[in-house]
Amino acid sequence: MPVSTMGFSADRIAELSEDLFELQESFVSKPRKEGAWSRKQILGHLIDSASVNHQRFIEAQVNDSIVFDCYAHREWVELQGYQEQDWEELVTLWSALNMHLCTIVERIPEEILRKQHTAHRFDQMAYRPVPKDQPSTLGYIIEDYFAHLQYHLDQILPE
Repeated sequence: MPVSTMGFSADRIAELSEDLFELQESFVSKPRKEGAWSRKQILGHLIDSASVNHQRFIEAQVNDSIVFDCYAHREWVELQGYQEQDWEELVTLWSALNMHLCTIVERIPEEILRKQHTAHRFDQMAYRPVPKDQPSTLGYIIEDYFAHLQYHLDQILPE
């Protein structure tokens, strides 16, 4: 049974990119509510997430381990100044990274995706946490990545 990418594929990423390109700078630059990230900052967070998970998806195969470090996502967004960056450049980068992740996921052998690991940090770092005492898989964290991606795209794109 293949890993669920929640319908994400290179074609779907291209479609979403077109939708994102249509958003106006004034719309994406405003915080969604007082004290919250703007849509630009959310997309920046998704760029960081794609970058971090790119490394995780490869390292898991090279090292036969799914013990990954957490990262300070709020600080990453602030330090990189996504709020001041050009929206179209951010969309282009987000699109390229996620198309590449789709290609990577397609290439991972099923036995690696489904291999159970007892050591992980998904209780601390996953969008949908896994208790520390339960085994997990690379396939799970890939599915979790796409669930996290969808959650934030729902925040960015108007209904």
